[in-house]
Amino acid sequence: MLALLTATLGVWAGFAPLSFYEHGPLPFPDTGWVAMLPPYNEHLVRDYGFMNLGMTVVFVAAAIRLTPALVRTSTAALFVFAVPHTVFHSFHLHHLSAAEAATQTISIVVPTVVLPAVVFLMASGLKQAEIKA
Repeated sequence: MLALLTATLGVWAGFAPLSFYEHGPLPFPDTGWVAMLPPYNEHLVRDYGFMNLGMTVVFVAAAIRLTPALVRTSTAALFVFAVPHTVFHSFHLHHLSAAEAATQTISIVVPTVVLPAVVFLMASGLKQAEIKA
């Protein structure tokens, strides 16, 4: 799930940065939230996309190897980005309606903080032998 999320964002922002800026960050529906915090910077959007593709590689490796250490490391790496990103957006909601603010907050917190936290905690409770069994 985390690999799918980062791959989707990565391909879109990395290869179609203006589209991501104008219509993103959710592919469905067309939110345009990124464009609400201008200005557009192609370099920055592409870097964000390719950073997400880099994280995709890490998540795929963690899913294939399925070692507790790699799963925890991959989710911890996402937290380094996701927590400050979530805090930033929590303080920059003035340009959104109440419904958009709630939707944006949920769409950031659930896939990038809650889901990885659950995966991290699950991996922390497992021993290597339990995963490979």
